[in-house]
Amino acid sequence: MFKLFVFLAFTVATCYGAAGQGILCGPPPDRLTKCLIMPPAVSGELTNKCRKANPTANECESLTCVFRESNLMDGTAVNKEKTRTFLDNYVKEHPVWSPAIEHAKAACLGPVELKPQGIHLNCPIYDIMHCIFASMIKNATPAQWSSTSECQGYRSFAAACPYCPADCFAAQVPIGSCNACLSLP
Repeated sequence: MFKLFVFLAFTVATCYGAAGQGILCGPPPDRLTKCLIMPPAVSGELTNKCRKANPTANECESLTCVFRESNLMDGTAVNKEKTRTFLDNYVKEHPVWSPAIEHAKAACLGPVELKPQGIHLNCPIYDIMHCIFASMIKNATPAQWSSTSECQGYRSFAAACPYCPADCFAAQVPIGSCNACLSLP
């Protein structure tokens, strides 16, 4: 009986004491982005202008407005070269973000169109923006995160889990249908 108890105690300690355990992947925590010290890429004025122009716009329409107003589009298509230049200018103002931006440009602005990242199936602007944002979260250095104890958990979540759009976890969205989430454990 004693050997059984020792075996069970060892098994529990091994399973629950292993490094990297205890992080539950799923919807992104609401406060995760508040713990990341990330200066905005576009002005609040521009965002508000787009919201006022179409108060009932969905996320895709709002992002399209921001891209159009930022001169990052050619007609209805995203101009990837102008978007790269926009990100380069962001890095000039915020050099600490250079590694994350370089990764984002390589992953999100390549010659191959991204698969839909969330529930917006015909919105390449959303796909690019989500890809860039997720890349910045995944590639942020420890210095770019708040050092509060609350933020340590969010930083661990960002390191261990794919950053999926919150809409992907809605009850009416079939599990596995969001491409950004396909690497969930």
